[in-house]
Amino acid sequence: MKTFRLCSLIILFDEPPAENESVRGKEIPIKEGLIINKEESEKNWLLEAVVHKDWKNFFEEYISRDQHVMAEVTITKRTNDPATLYCQIKAVHELQEHLSIHIEGRIVAKKEDLSDMLLRNLLDEGFSGEELYAEFRRRKKDRGRAIQGILSNAYEQARAKGFDEKK
Repeated sequence: MKTFRLCSLIILFDEPPAENESVRGKEIPIKEGLIINKEESEKNWLLEAVVHKDWKNFFEEYISRDQHVMAEVTITKRTNDPATLYCQIKAVHELQEHLSIHIEGRIVAKKEDLSDMLLRNLLDEGFSGEELYAEFRRRKKDRGRAIQGILSNAYEQARAKGFDEKK
C-alpha cells in the first residue's frame, strides 16, 4: 500500500446528469486528507478527509441512502492532474473540531484516460487533421459536455460492473 496526501476532493454527482445538464461539482474544503492506494488490480483506494462539521449532514445522507458518487481527487499537490473515482462514503466520525470522512473508491478515469476517450469520440464523430486537433484542444479546455458525457458513461459502467456490490 502507498499513502499520499489528499489535496482536493470534489463530489461530481451521485446520478449522471441529464443530457442538457452540466456537471456541477461540489468542492469539499478539506483541512487534512490522506489517500491510500491499496495496490490491487481493482484499483481500490481508501480516502480520509478531515472537514468542517458543517458537512456532517451532506455525507451522512449518502451513507443513509447507500448512494455511490463520482468524485474527482488530486493527490500530493493541487497542481497535479485529478483522478476520477466511483466512491462510497463509508463512515463519518466526529473529532473535536472537525469530521473525519472515510471513503472507498475505485479509479474509473485519470486525465490521460479522459483524453483518450475524448479523442476516440472525436474520431468517431468524423474529425481529422487540423480540425481534429482544434476541436480536441477546445473540448479538453472546456471540459463541459464532452467530459461530462465520458464521466456519465464511466459512472454507468462502474455500476454495471458491480463496483457498488456489498463486500
